[in-house]
Parts: sequence; structure tokens; C-alpha cells
Amino acid sequence: MAEVFHERLKSPIPTAELERRTEKLQSAMKANGIDCIIAQNITQYMGGCNRWLTDTTAENNYPQSSILPSDGYVRYIACSGPPLDLYPPSHLLRIGKPWAAQPYFSPFNFTKTWEGRMAARWIKENNARRVGVAGMEMFFYNYYEYINENVDGVEIIDVSDMFDEIRAVKSNDEIEFLRKTANIQDKAMAYVASYAQPGVREYELRSKLMQVLTDHGGEEMVIYIGSCPQGEQLNPLPSFFQNRVLEKGDMLYVKLSTAGPGGLFATLGRVFSVGCEANSEMLSDKAAAIEAERKLVSMLKPGADPETIFEEYNKYLKSFGYNTVDGLFAYSQGYDHVERPSIQPGETMKLAENMNIAVNISLTGAGRKSALCANTYIITKNGIEKLHATQENIIHC
Repeated sequence: MAEVFHERLKSPIPTAELERRTEKLQSAMKANGIDCIIAQNITQYMGGCNRWLTDTTAENNYPQSSILPSDGYVRYIACSGPPLDLYPPSHLLRIGKPWAAQPYFSPFNFTKTWEGRMAARWIKENNARRVGVAGMEMFFYNYYEYINENVDGVEIIDVSDMFDEIRAVKSNDEIEFLRKTANIQDKAMAYVASYAQPGVREYELRSKLMQVLTDHGGEEMVIYIGSCPQGEQLNPLPSFFQNRVLEKGDMLYVKLSTAGPGGLFATLGRVFSVGCEANSEMLSDKAAAIEAERKLVSMLKPGADPETIFEEYNKYLKSFGYNTVDGLFAYSQGYDHVERPSIQPGETMKLAENMNIAVNISLTGAGRKSALCANTYIITKNGIEKLHATQENIIHC
């Protein structure tokens, strides 16, 4: 029988999947002598550890955190109330129960210890001695400091590696949600050609894409757009700089790094020609980008070392006279906009079956001006599964 959810839950993750995550993490906690894990979340785009645990997320700097003991259920701490039940409402919680709530906000410096106080009270009452933090780099320092200074005998440790190793390998349910994300990105990208006409501003295009994505169940959205006359350097830019008016003869790049129903991110990027056919340089750039992507994707195999892939891909770029890439060009995605493993120096996590990798190609040097594309792939035991169906060729607007 299909699981029945509250009508206010748009695309809930199956309860069995949430229970799988809890069991897997609690097993690792016991093996490592960890009494509880705290996951703090302040935005939809980063801090996905909290949503992975709970299927609920903070919005726009309204902090929220969860405490998972090595035995038992999640307890929520919320930036709201009192009353405690204001957010998240207990009747909508997928797993666990509320613990405490106070109106602590970043602009109010006098509330800087309040979140830590609520967590410290739980730690004391439950006699937790080894406290793990998932996503330590995103954990507020004052939160850490209050617990560390006000709970005797507590040891706070960074469990991000342990947490990331578990969530990086996607379950069958998670892969199905990633496919849904890719599907609505394909639908949105198909809309670009009809709307990206001369006279339209880039931000107007972004607004229409956000509507299409939302109408199909999309949740969080990071959309990069870049445009310029053919022959110039095409650079995708974030939303604050998307004010340029499209003109006939332009090149246009649209990259959707967005979450679909259920909140899992994927990435899709395509080049368009505005009001005219693509010239020979654009066609040559597209062929080069496809070939570079093919080279990079061929190295995405179970057991592969991201640092080695980074080095080999840059050797490939150098062999064709392209500029090497120091930035982030391939990485996993989940509830975080960017997630481990990432293809870059310093990454210690090896690739494995059922990981997803967003691949972003951007060739510069050797005369390349518009060699851009992006796709998301699942690593399987039988090879690579490309999630997107949008054509690779330059699309005429």
C-alpha cells in the first residue's frame, strides 16, 4: 500500500528511506563511540546534513538544527517560538520530535548563545560525552563555543568524513528523486528557446525558468546565465549580474543547478544561439566541449581517486592547448548544492557505485569562447548513466 502523507508535504521522502539513513548513521556512531550528532542548517543550498536526517530544511538564515542520539530519535531545535510547535510544526515532522525553540537571529548579537544553550541542555540531560558535528565548516562558532565551554567533560568532534561517506552513496530512492530533478530540468531547458528572444533581459529568463521548475515540483534553485555577442568570451554569471539584454546574434549559456521534488540537486547546462544560427566557431567549441566531457566521464568509475582524475583531466586540457582548471568542475550533489566527493586536490573519498557526479565543462584558451556544457551522471556497476535527455547540440532560439 502506498504511503499516505499530510497534504502540506509536497514531495516527501519515503519514511523507510529516512529510517534507513538513521539506522546506517547510528550504526556508525556506535562503532565510533559517538553519543550524538548535531547537524545545523541555515539555508536551503548548503547544510544538507540536516535535511538528510529529517527531510526538513531551514530557509534563508532561519537556523534549524537536529540532534540524533546513537539510540532513539531525532530532536529538533528551531529558530522560532515559543511556542515550541511554531516551526517546524510537529504534525508535519517526518521523523523525531521537537526539543526546543527560541527566536535567535543572526542580526541579534544578544541571542548568539541561545541555540547552543538549547543543545547543551539536551547534552547534559542525556549525559552525552562525545558529540559529533556533521558539517563542521558550516557550524556556527558561537554554537560550538557555548557547548564546549558550558558542558563539563564534553568532547566535540568533526564527524563530517563519516557522515559524508554514508550519504555520498545514493540509495535507490534517492536515485529516483535525482531522476525527477533531471527530468524537470530538461523540461525547463526546453522552454529557453521560446523565451530567450532579442530584447529579453537575462533575469527575466531566470524568472521564467524558476516558475517552470517550481510548477513541476522544483524546490531550491541556483541558475547561472551568461550572454554575449558571438565571438566574445561567454561567461556564466550568478543572479546578481543577470541584467544584460539579449540581442540578435548572441551566444547564451544557461546552467540549472537546482533541486527537484524531494530537494535533491542536479546540474544541466546548455549553449544557445539567439536569433540566428550558430557560427562555425560555436559549432567547433561545442564539439570540443562534448569531447572533453567524454574524456572526463570516462574516468568516473568505482574506486577512482578524485585527485588522480583532477590531474589526468588537466593533462588532457594542456595537451590541446587549453587552460588548466584549478576550480571546482565535477562534484557530487544531494541536499547540498555541492557535495562530496569532489574532483579536486585534497579530496580523500574514492568514487563508488551509486554516487552521482555533476560534470561542468568550460574550455578556455586555444581560441575557445563558448565551449561550455554541464550534465549529471550516476556511477553504476555497468558504467555511467546520464540523467539528462536535453540535446547536446547548440539550440537555436
